[in-house]
Amino acid sequence: MSERLALVTGAAGAIGGGVAIMLRSRGFRVIAVDIDEAAVARAVTNIGGDTIGMACDARRRSQVAALADRIRGEWADRLEVLVANAGLIVPGQVGSVDPDQLYDQVDVMLACPVQLMNAAVPGMRARGRGRLLATVSMGGIISLPGSAAYSAAKAGLRAFLTALAAELAGSGVRVAGVYPSGVDTPMLRLEARHGGSLLNFVGRVHSVPDVVAAYEKALTGRRLEVYLPYTDSITTRLAHSVPGAANRIIPLFERFGRRGHAKYLARIDAEEASADG
Repeated sequence: MSERLALVTGAAGAIGGGVAIMLRSRGFRVIAVDIDEAAVARAVTNIGGDTIGMACDARRRSQVAALADRIRGEWADRLEVLVANAGLIVPGQVGSVDPDQLYDQVDVMLACPVQLMNAAVPGMRARGRGRLLATVSMGGIISLPGSAAYSAAKAGLRAFLTALAAELAGSGVRVAGVYPSGVDTPMLRLEARHGGSLLNFVGRVHSVPDVVAAYEKALTGRRLEVYLPYTDSITTRLAHSVPGAANRIIPLFERFGRRGHAKYLARIDAEEASADG
């Protein structure tokens, strides 16, 4: 039996690393992709085994193209799973964010997944099997003030996955997005301390293992969208169906989020102080 490959972008991060380890435990040989050689080295060490490492800065089209070439070339007959997980957020009101940083967020979370999945589809379709998975976000359904470009990229990714699933219906290749609300990662801690959306803190902040469990459902199930938690998705999708109304009730949700934000900051400050001490 030939080896089965699973490619994970953002593999040095908390979620990417957790998902990669889960995939390795299921018998896949992981291709760990991250922004530079140092990050890739950390990912390979963390994931272990015979993990393949490749540096690819998702903000650089030439590097994404080089990765896509390997997907459609040397890995085409063995790549069973592609996880588009790399993320980037630059909190700030529109008009105050550097234009290059706006491009970067869209490139990392929309353009890169589109290009990599475009490269993976022919090989998977030819074999009649494969999984195309992505970390989306509740922020791709209900827009996050203070993180507008992030929300735009995630909403675009959701639309792409939905269309791709329709194109691949009956092919044996399945598409799924994982939609977590707030997850305790370095990215969320950055947002919490630098003006990110309070909507991240309305409900419980989830752990990385929670997201990995959601990814296992996406890997083995048939749903196009896997939500964490599912109950939040009901409220979010209802609000999204009437965008103007959703914007009017955002201040109410932000009041709840402000309390959750304060509790989260207190918790992570205490954890980090304890670690330093």
